[in-house]
Amino acid sequence: MTATMTSRTRTSFVIETRSAHQTKMWGRRLASILEGGELLGLVGELGAGKTVFVKGLARGLNLREEEILSPSFTMIREHRGRLPLYHIDLYRLDHPMLDDLGLREYLFSDAVAAVEWFERLREAVELDCILIRISYAGASLRRIEFEALGDRYGSIVENLKARFA
Repeated sequence: MTATMTSRTRTSFVIETRSAHQTKMWGRRLASILEGGELLGLVGELGAGKTVFVKGLARGLNLREEEILSPSFTMIREHRGRLPLYHIDLYRLDHPMLDDLGLREYLFSDAVAAVEWFERLREAVELDCILIRISYAGASLRRIEFEALGDRYGSIVENLKARFA
């Protein structure tokens, strides 16, 4: 753990989902308590369910989940719902920095920024966010860890846990 990591508040909890429907449900639940300006860093293997989670998040922001596509080729998709949603995919980029592609403007705006392959961002470990790790725990079973980095995000994760876990 680096010195910058030890001074930040870290709050986390883990759930398991048994279907894509349940993974989307947790995205909707998180969306229900967001107010705008949040950074969500999604981490997980290819096919683990990052985009599925974002579809649920979008639905919770009053967007149609059919509009949410993996942005691998476009990299940044903007959606307008209850809150703006910036769906960003860093898969095809080799360790981008905040100033690449105007990422800083997307990540630190009044919108909800959901970033797939967040770990590829060079400054990722320095940023306050909700880190959402999705991993395989069986054929259709997924393990989802919500980890808050920073005080503001700690209260969001605590609220999510208290209301739904």
